[in-house]
Amino acid sequence: MDSDINILYGQIRQGDAGKEKRLFQVLSEKFRYFALHRIWDRADAEEVVQNALMTIYGEFKTVEFTVSFAAWAYKVLDNKILDYIQTKKRRGLLMDRAIQNHRISQPTLSTENPELKRRLLSCLEKIGRSHIRYARILNLHYQGFTTSEICRKVNLTRNVFYTSLFRARLLLVSCLEDKDTVDE
Repeated sequence: MDSDINILYGQIRQGDAGKEKRLFQVLSEKFRYFALHRIWDRADAEEVVQNALMTIYGEFKTVEFTVSFAAWAYKVLDNKILDYIQTKKRRGLLMDRAIQNHRISQPTLSTENPELKRRLLSCLEKIGRSHIRYARILNLHYQGFTTSEICRKVNLTRNVFYTSLFRARLLLVSCLEDKDTVDE
C-alpha cells in the first residue's frame, strides 16, 4: 500500500534513519511490478526502476512535497518510464532511417568489389582503434551472436548494446561514405 510508503517516509523525516533501507525495499518491489506492466522487458524495466530509485534517493530528503511522498515517488518513476519510451521510439526511428538509407545506398559486398572490401576493412580498423567496444560489438553481431550473448560477452545492458550497435553502424556507414568521422 502507498500508505506504507508514506508512513516509512514520515518515520525517516522524524529521524529514524534505519527505515531508509526498508523504504527503498518497498519502493523497489512496487516499482518493479509497476514498470514491468508498462515496459514488458524485465531488463529494461529493472534499469528504469534503478534510475528512478537513484533519483529519489538523491532528492527525497531535500524536497518539500505538495503531495504525498508516494505520489511524488511514483511520478518520478512514471517520468523515467516515459523517458525510456520516448528514447526507444526515437532510437527506433533513427535506426529505421539509417537502415533504410543504408539499404538504398549500399552496394553489394561480393568478390566482384575488392575496393569496397578494402574500404570496409579499413573502416573497421579505424573504428577498432578509437572505439574498441563498437568494433567488438560489430564483429560479434556479424558472426551471428544473439543480443543476449553479445550483452553477456561484452558485459552490457540491452539498452547500452542497442545504442552502441546503432552508433557503431553509423560510424561504419559514415566512414564508408568517405566522411571519415570515426572519432566522436
